[in-house]
Amino acid sequence: MKALIARVARWFTQGTFHRWPWLLPLLSFAVGWLGFALVQRGETMARSIAVMALIGWPWLLAESLLGSLLARWSRGALSPSLLSFVTQGLQQEILFFALPFLIGATQRDAGQFAFTAVVALGAFVSTIDPLYHSRIATQPAVSVAFHAFCTFIASLVVLPMAASLPLEQALPAAIAVSGVSLLLSLPRTIRGMRHGRSGGAAVVMLLGALFVVWRFPGNVPPAGLSLKHSRITQTLDELQPGAAIRRIDSQSLLTQGMVAFVAIRAPAGLSQSVNFEWWFRGERLDRVPAEIRGGNDNGWRTFTRKQNFPADPRGRWRVDVLTPQGQLICRLPFVVD
Repeated sequence: MKALIARVARWFTQGTFHRWPWLLPLLSFAVGWLGFALVQRGETMARSIAVMALIGWPWLLAESLLGSLLARWSRGALSPSLLSFVTQGLQQEILFFALPFLIGATQRDAGQFAFTAVVALGAFVSTIDPLYHSRIATQPAVSVAFHAFCTFIASLVVLPMAASLPLEQALPAAIAVSGVSLLLSLPRTIRGMRHGRSGGAAVVMLLGALFVVWRFPGNVPPAGLSLKHSRITQTLDELQPGAAIRRIDSQSLLTQGMVAFVAIRAPAGLSQSVNFEWWFRGERLDRVPAEIRGGNDNGWRTFTRKQNFPADPRGRWRVDVLTPQGQLICRLPFVVD
């Protein structure tokens, strides 16, 4: 049995993905775009693709605990380098698969740009073998932190699609699962910190990032939702918005009011609540709930109309459309003269 494992291990480490290391990330990225296109329509195939992307996820959760045990049990057939190679491939698969969903949901917001850029950077680093094996795989605490990072992305983006988890539960679930992953890997983290401070710094930075994500969820793109159309206007006829407005005089605003209109595309079968928040001079004046449903290629149309404004409404306004957890779907600014 162990001889067979050794032959399989040699084939795997010297096979296709070893000779062409760029192939797995490229395939994962392409499959991610395919899944993004299909999941918007609620296709069963999209869910199957997501399940396949998550097949190796349990290994990422258990590698920190079981990797050394497997290496000892196989008496060299499953070497640490092979286990690291498998882990690296699974991390690449999850990160590159998730990227299209994050890109599709990222708005013109500095926080969301930064979040998606960090995920893209992590995916890129996982493909550079000299950097990955010298800075991540060989340092236990750093490896644990990178594991938890990939676990967070899998929980946030891929798991809701594979398990039909409501999108509004995805972010809390991702934070919880990542925290449990770090907790279970605590013995390995402590051992790694004895050999240097960089590992401990990586874990502390990840914990800090999870806290920031929990405290400021608007920086996390609502993967699975995509904005098809948005507009600030004063007229709406059977869910058809009128001319877009960026600047308006105060008298017209006070007499006619303002409408914030959006069309949001979501997976079929999804019923998702959203909030319209009206902001003026850094203060939130109103929060108006609305409901969207998935399955419409052109997006589910909804709006909020505001008639009650301050006596002096001059200045910069914005309307934020958010998930119940505060993830930014879109931001609509306008100026009152």
